[in-house]
Amino acid sequence: MKLAVSVARQEEKMVDKDKKGYTPEDLSSIIKDAKVRHIFHNNLDSVMSNRVIGCKTSKEIWDTLEVKCQGTKKNMRTILTQEYENFDSKSDESLTEIYDRFQKLINDLSLVDKEYDLEDSNLKFLLAL
Repeated sequence: MKLAVSVARQEEKMVDKDKKGYTPEDLSSIIKDAKVRHIFHNNLDSVMSNRVIGCKTSKEIWDTLEVKCQGTKKNMRTILTQEYENFDSKSDESLTEIYDRFQKLINDLSLVDKEYDLEDSNLKFLLAL
């Protein structure tokens, strides 16, 4: 079985290790990973579960789901930036609804490391009205 091992100043690497050589920390990590994989598989719908069925670790499942559900951070940044640039009010929206939608977009952009100056954001919002 392969276990994640940290080497000083390097990222974790997977190494083969005999079951006889497992430390208590290794066993604890294996148990935690198994519990998380169990949680994932029991709570995903059949479509998403089929996408991660071949994953060996919970980290691999998480990475797969992240890409499938959100795309890469770069893709999300591009999509959200386009939404920001094309932001406009809708005729059937109240001012509060427009503001809430704009604020959500600003927050989503912040999550993908895309920030706009407050002055630019305020001007964008006012022009959208």
